Amino acid sequence: MYIIARNINGQTEYLKASSSTFNKTFVDYSTAENFVKKLNKHIQSDKKWYVMEIENEQQDEILPK
Repeated sequence: MYIIARNINGQTEYLKASSSTFNKTFVDYSTAENFVKKLNKHIQSDKKWYVMEIENEQQDEILPK
């Protein structure tokens, strides 16, 4: 499983699913990467999103590999 994150002022922010407090998750890396490319197309260079792999499917706990 993969999630999308970015670092702003030393804090990690995770992309949330629409109308939700849960992190948006992706089953495969390529889908997540394509989404990141679309997000980063219209964003400031110092606030770029990136893909992170997570160990389990729990959306409320982030456990990077």
